[in-house]
Amino acid sequence: MRKLLITAAAATVFAVPAVEAATNSGTLTVEATVAASCTVNTSSTGTTTNAVLNFGTVSSFAANTDANTSSTGGSQVGVLCNNGTAWTLAMDGGSNISGTTQRQMEGGDTEYIPYNLYSDSGYTTAIGVNTTALSGTGTGTLQSYDIYGRIPAGSTLPSVGAYSDTVTMTITY
Repeated sequence: MRKLLITAAAATVFAVPAVEAATNSGTLTVEATVAASCTVNTSSTGTTTNAVLNFGTVSSFAANTDANTSSTGGSQVGVLCNNGTAWTLAMDGGSNISGTTQRQMEGGDTEYIPYNLYSDSGYTTAIGVNTTALSGTGTGTLQSYDIYGRIPAGSTLPSVGAYSDTVTMTITY
């Protein structure tokens, strides 16, 4: 009888259908909100860089001395804005402004070399102090621009040495 009960119990276990696991599904919502963003003087990877306008070595100001940010030793202004974001870029008078409009480079002996900035290669569109120098609409990728500089003919030739200025650029978007 005991054998019969064990056999019957085993048969019952195998005769009962297997219970399937219950399932249910849901969704995962993935979201991001992109805020308007613009930076100036960044590389395409977001690394901060400096634009450079290098007049090089000069020995006379008998004629205009011109340079641009693509000249030897220079680097362009880089603007990186979201696609479709309108922007404007202004430049201040630099660290050594004379009066309210004349930018100038300073040397070690507090001597100065005046210069002007332009947004065009013909040197006809001067960039005023704290006025719009460049404007555009972002593409989502780095946009590079040249700035043109001119030391006016007839400027006083100062003492030998290195001269520089720092112009702050402000981007508004």
